[in-house]
Amino acid sequence: MASPPGAEVCKRSGRCSGRSASGSPLPDRTGHLAAEPADPARVSSRQRQRLRLVALVYSAVMAENLVPNLFLELYFVLQLLTARRMVATGDSHPDPGPGAPDSVGSPLFRNVHDCVFFAVQVLERQLQVLSYLDKGTLKLLAENERLLCFSPALQSRLRAAYEGSVAKVSLAMPHSAQAVSFQPETDNRANFSSDRAFHTFKKQRDVFYEVLREWEDHHEEPGWDFEKGLGSRIRAMMGQLSAACSHSHFVRLFQKQLLQMCQDPGGAAGVVLGEAPDVLSMLGADKLGRLRRLQERLLAPQSSGGPCPPPTFPGCQGFFRDFILSASSFQFNQHLMDSLSLKIQELNGLTLPQPEPSEDEGESDVDWQVRQNGGERRQFAVVMLSLRLLAKFLGFVAFLPYRGPEPPPTRELQDSILALRSQVPPVLDVRALLQQGLQARRAVLTVPWLVEFLSLADHIVPLLDYYRSIFGLLLHLHRSLVLSEESEGGMCFLNKLLLLAVLGWLFQIPTVPEDLFFLEEGQADGLEVDIEASGRGLDSVPVVDQHLLYTCCPYIGELRKLLASWVSGSSGRSGGFVRKITPTTTTGLGARLPQTIQGLQAQLAQAFFHNQPPSLRRTVEFVAERIGSNCVKHIKATLVADLVCQAESLLQEQLVSPGQKEGDPAQLLESLCSQLCPHGAQALSQAREFCQKKSPGAVRALLPEETPAAVLSSAENIAVGLATEKACTWLSANITALIRREVKAAVSRALRVQGPEPAARGERRGCSRASSLAVCAAISPLPQPQPQPQHDSSSLCSCPHQDVLALAAGPRDPEEGVSPEHVEQLLGQLSQMLQCRQYLCPPAEQHLAKCSVELASLLVADQVPVLGPPAQHQLERGQARRFLNMLLSLWKDDFQVPVPLQLLLSPRNMGLLAATRPRQWDLLLFLLRELVEQGLMGRAQIEACLGSLREAQWPEDISKELATLFSLFLAEPHIPEPQLRARELVQPNRGTVLAQS
Repeated sequence: MASPPGAEVCKRSGRCSGRSASGSPLPDRTGHLAAEPADPARVSSRQRQRLRLVALVYSAVMAENLVPNLFLELYFVLQLLTARRMVATGDSHPDPGPGAPDSVGSPLFRNVHDCVFFAVQVLERQLQVLSYLDKGTLKLLAENERLLCFSPALQSRLRAAYEGSVAKVSLAMPHSAQAVSFQPETDNRANFSSDRAFHTFKKQRDVFYEVLREWEDHHEEPGWDFEKGLGSRIRAMMGQLSAACSHSHFVRLFQKQLLQMCQDPGGAAGVVLGEAPDVLSMLGADKLGRLRRLQERLLAPQSSGGPCPPPTFPGCQGFFRDFILSASSFQFNQHLMDSLSLKIQELNGLTLPQPEPSEDEGESDVDWQVRQNGGERRQFAVVMLSLRLLAKFLGFVAFLPYRGPEPPPTRELQDSILALRSQVPPVLDVRALLQQGLQARRAVLTVPWLVEFLSLADHIVPLLDYYRSIFGLLLHLHRSLVLSEESEGGMCFLNKLLLLAVLGWLFQIPTVPEDLFFLEEGQADGLEVDIEASGRGLDSVPVVDQHLLYTCCPYIGELRKLLASWVSGSSGRSGGFVRKITPTTTTGLGARLPQTIQGLQAQLAQAFFHNQPPSLRRTVEFVAERIGSNCVKHIKATLVADLVCQAESLLQEQLVSPGQKEGDPAQLLESLCSQLCPHGAQALSQAREFCQKKSPGAVRALLPEETPAAVLSSAENIAVGLATEKACTWLSANITALIRREVKAAVSRALRVQGPEPAARGERRGCSRASSLAVCAAISPLPQPQPQPQHDSSSLCSCPHQDVLALAAGPRDPEEGVSPEHVEQLLGQLSQMLQCRQYLCPPAEQHLAKCSVELASLLVADQVPVLGPPAQHQLERGQARRFLNMLLSLWKDDFQVPVPLQLLLSPRNMGLLAATRPRQWDLLLFLLRELVEQGLMGRAQIEACLGSLREAQWPEDISKELATLFSLFLAEPHIPEPQLRARELVQPNRGTVLAQS
């Protein structure tokens, strides 16, 4: 059975290359379109049944591995889940409407609601696969608002899978680009035919590393070309390797350097050539960990080329590929293929961890994982990654003479090439190795490197009988890897998932015919291999974890990028998760030791630790780290706290001094900081005393009692020095800023409680100087929040505002609502609190102003649910006008901050009015005219807001009503009680409208 239409389009239109079937670029998935809200209620019952049946069949097809690429189908489903809106095309069918009958040929996905419903139905049946994705993908999926809206049960299960996941997928740091050391058993003089050949090889070795260093220095420069920069030198070097033994030695060097630099898929060199790998460790464990995390963030690839990327040579692999192409040496290529084939057979035959039968057969996979943490799984990962790398370059070199961008243009030419190529023996008998791997139940090791080998094949290889039988066997294996089937001694789930991922990627490579996957399974019958046979082998051992899965298949991470782009697009960000890297200053308060003395001490410490057990160094570094951190916290709690108390005392003295005139708060803060910040220099001396006192005892407590006295004394001195350096470095850079921040916070709290000119303000607003928080809070008889320090009465009034707004936005119960008396009481409390401004700060007042505008929008749109009989679930028009007049009075007389009245004409609030049935525009027209008459908004400002509303995308009837409302506001004077309904606004005769109103 074929995949859904969307998946087939993705596979046949350039293999997810971003181009349509005709070759034209596809539109951007997000573009500049705003996301249309998806509502499960807008999926019709008949369409819901159709989508549910198709999702059931589609999920069954995916479960039985009848689709070429499982993760491509999941990518397609997530595309449907995150679709922003439906864009009409030339061949699209119009939406017949919710009441029209459905036909077999009618489109399946008519709107965003249908797409999201179908995607959620499929994801509910793929929870087993989704639960093995990385934690970042699970988090983004569980937090998707559409998923929560359409299936809360699935969202809770995904959140449980996210919280229960313990695996962390991160970028594996690449190996350092160290030169391969001289091998005396293979590279000495006895292995060469003459002294000249021996010295020539040594020269070529030096040239090879010179070329590699130059590539490291220049390959990232824009405009630099490998062939122009290094091609002639490489060919000159290869020309001097005349003897066969010389080629053999150089190929061995080439292969070892390839494994050393490119074993990780990232392939980027960690350090430059010639740098010792232990240099970074001299920074200490904490700095080394931070440096590696920073390097991981900076070197992490931004994209893997889509869910089905073509074979590539990333990072350092590109150097070895370009080297082979620039060398253009048949001898070198032949020796390289021989060496790679031999190494592949050697690694493929290694004895790797096998499940050991126990007497009770009761050991679980978790027990085995705990037992094998000593290195068996790491050994398997290293062997498999090495095999994939070697097979990739073997396929590149073996199929290089036949590779072309397009297949043969005619059938006759293709048949002649097939007849010729069928007589050429394969460079490596991969079919026999595959059969042996399947029989020995080692498919998890054999298939991944075989896929890498076949991915570099040309268009003719899949048509040859030899390789066609291999593809048939791989197809038979793919069909047998049913994830839902678990049996004793069978293949582990993650092992199956890895094989499905790599085989699915292979079936989507452009050189593989599209119809190959849908061939009859009988083609594999001639291969006498029982794939389903049970028995013990490497396949039944959990050697694959999530990190190895993502390392071998980085394109699975495109699922996370797709979900992240939806989140960034919805929040207005440019994309992805961005973490800020904060620089730190190196300016200090105290004098430092000369650099030469520090360097000498560091060298002495390194020499001391070199002759001691590694645990001693780890203990000393741990003590220094913790003592340094505790020292900083101690300085904060003692010195900084005392300075803050002094600042509060100085501030009170200035405020209560007779005849003292209060100045600018900023100048007052600067005055206090100038007096107190110099005392921060005491922090360095106190830090030295603290570290000198605490470090020796901690070292003695953690080291064994049998430690020699001299070693213990040296360890204590080193711990004291490291802890002091850590603490003093941080304090030198941050103590001044810390004191300023704490003093500023204390001054702000004091000035906020004190208030500017409190006596005059109390007389003006009727609130005496002796008023307390309890008196002002008595205005609002609402439930009191939890007692917290430094809270004000504005929070007591903003809470009911927010409750009313939340209730109007979405009542949790049909009987839930507010009474008109409660709304009137709320507005009265707001007026009293704005007049008594003792505990009101500008941010709280701005928040209250915005809430009042939102309440006015809900009153205009008649969206406030009212308590009472079912027939009276909305405010009366007279009550709504009275509340609007109260809000106008508040905006004009009581608020002292700018009120964002332009929000009344925002698209969101106008959408609330447009959603009412029947639409009534009289309150909005009344409110706009009152805003102009009372001078709260200018006529030109309102005209500009109305003009911008008309430019937005609205339905045709709403656009006509907005145009009529705009003309009425411009042309007519104030009318006491106009009743303008939707059917009246669309009438062309304005006289008729006025007569009816």
